[in-house]
Amino acid sequence: MQAPFQKKRTWTIGLAVSGGADSTALLAALADLRETLGFNAVVLHVDHGLRSDSHDDARFVEALAARFGLPCRTLRARIRRRPRESLEMAARRTRLAFFARMTRELGLDAIATGHHADDVAETFIMRLARGAGPEGLAGLKPVSHVDGITFIRPLLGLRDSDLRAYLRRRGLTWREDSTNADTSILRNKVRHVILPFLREHLDPHITEHLCKSAAILRGDLSRTVTTGVSPVAKTETTGVSPATGTTGVSPVANRYHLTIAPATGYTPRAEAVGALPAVCEMSRAALAGRTLELRRWRAGDRIAPTGLHGHSRKLQDVFVTAKVPPVLRADLPLICDAATGEVLWVPGYRIAQSVAVKSSTAPSWRFTLTS
Repeated sequence: MQAPFQKKRTWTIGLAVSGGADSTALLAALADLRETLGFNAVVLHVDHGLRSDSHDDARFVEALAARFGLPCRTLRARIRRRPRESLEMAARRTRLAFFARMTRELGLDAIATGHHADDVAETFIMRLARGAGPEGLAGLKPVSHVDGITFIRPLLGLRDSDLRAYLRRRGLTWREDSTNADTSILRNKVRHVILPFLREHLDPHITEHLCKSAAILRGDLSRTVTTGVSPVAKTETTGVSPATGTTGVSPVANRYHLTIAPATGYTPRAEAVGALPAVCEMSRAALAGRTLELRRWRAGDRIAPTGLHGHSRKLQDVFVTAKVPPVLRADLPLICDAATGEVLWVPGYRIAQSVAVKSSTAPSWRFTLTS
């Protein structure tokens, strides 16, 4: 994938790493992508000093940063609570002050955090219980700005289990925070008690559905693609450029461009999953009357591709087999049926059997996705 900012100065991204599984996966994935996407990275760690083993976390993060050849800046903090301020809020204030100082001193363009889909679902439940409105329920955003700091969250489309599996495959360990098991803390109660209860008694896919609701409220779940496929017949190329955040956020907040042009038949191609530019053809007859959307991958998505005789595959399995890093999976846009949600094309992979071009002379639409 070509970095869209390659003609500008090199970006520098701060990686907020606690040593837990999510931030360790963030560090590993983005460290691998530095050369491909053309950015610099520095690891940021705050030792809050609230647990007896917190210094061990700091040493773990420093060693991990050194293993990946990344500079590391650590703050050994003393948390002081203000009147009527909770310990969590005091710790957050301390972290933000450190991130703001690092942003100024190191010239950081953004700070990446390891928030993932489970964090989104937990936040949704907690804010719903407080009677939050649409803005509050929208929860964690792919990009946000706090006190002059730009935060990016490239892992929001992935589950905690995805990140742990990724680390195991790479032979990487992480630190477990003993306080995460304390259900007197609201978030832990939601994580270990409330969501498992809802998963068992209400909806086994409750996490994915809460994430979908939050994304709808953020307005960045998808963008309907108005093309010559269904609403209007054109002889010219139709292009759409989803706004930043619509198709997900990478370390450089990619912008994608999709063009659709009339064609005949199809051309077999050998492309790598997720590599751009990517091209495919779909049957005009099969797409007639459909409205398409360009959206990010969601946990649980499947595709019934050509060559599998009607059987489907989880996209997660497609990405794992193709060794697509988690951060790129979260960012990669898919073409789907807006009404049914059916995944029609994973760039660099195959199209769905339902939209396959029947012959070399059959009318088709050619889709070209670039970054």
